[in-house]
Amino acid sequence: MARTSRLKKSEVGIAHYHLMSRTNDKRFLFGKGRIKTALVETLKRAAEFSGIELNAYVAMDNHFHVVCTVTRTEEPVSEAELVRRYGLLKGRAAAEKLAMRWRELAAAGLVSTLEAEQNRLRSRMNDISEMVKTFKEAFNIWFKRETPYCGSIWSGRFMSTMIEDGHYLAICKRYVAMNPVRAGMVRMTKDYLWVWSEDSAETGVFAGSVPVEVGMRRIAQIGGGKLFGSAEFVTRWIFGFGDKLRSRSAIAHSVGEIAYSSHGWRLAERAVA
Repeated sequence: MARTSRLKKSEVGIAHYHLMSRTNDKRFLFGKGRIKTALVETLKRAAEFSGIELNAYVAMDNHFHVVCTVTRTEEPVSEAELVRRYGLLKGRAAAEKLAMRWRELAAAGLVSTLEAEQNRLRSRMNDISEMVKTFKEAFNIWFKRETPYCGSIWSGRFMSTMIEDGHYLAICKRYVAMNPVRAGMVRMTKDYLWVWSEDSAETGVFAGSVPVEVGMRRIAQIGGGKLFGSAEFVTRWIFGFGDKLRSRSAIAHSVGEIAYSSHGWRLAERAVA
């Protein structure tokens, strides 16, 4: 059975996402602190390479969560910026080698070859699928080099939810930040080294001080993806995807006082004070 395409904003503008992926067979492969540190650092490099803004993240023993913002503009990424971002992943020597190759192509008049190479690199920018692919591949190389583990690290495709800005984005960031507390790993999120939320960085009030049971208004399942936001947001995007929905079923739920739980893939009814 062919897999459904991911729900993503493809035109110019801003979109917010909650991403999550687990290890193969839910194995606790990331239990050691140095592994979580490497995972977080690789994630940050992959996001900067992709031109994607991180809003919150957490590295757990067998999965990770990311809340991020993707901004698409009509202005293409410059050649100099492509080289800089390439260096984030491959190192300074590789970036210098790439810049030299492009200078040689330009000097030789091979403009079409130069543009094709740069456009292939640009196609990896501002896209959650490419960002997660870049991140997972880079971390996989590190993990296989540093540990005796054999086989696949990751379990299938990552899960994604497109989020409405404002209240709904805040709920997702708080949900991500509270993961180590809900798992019983720490009493307060500030005691966990591998979690971060821009809310805590900007206000000085860590997200862990916000109750977990924050109600939401509406969530929609479309194929393998989700929309999380107001009824207007969900409806607008369902119609906006147009032909993409012909082979999918779109089911929207008015969830009222139901907490955002387990990436929205499992809804748990909770009493909200």
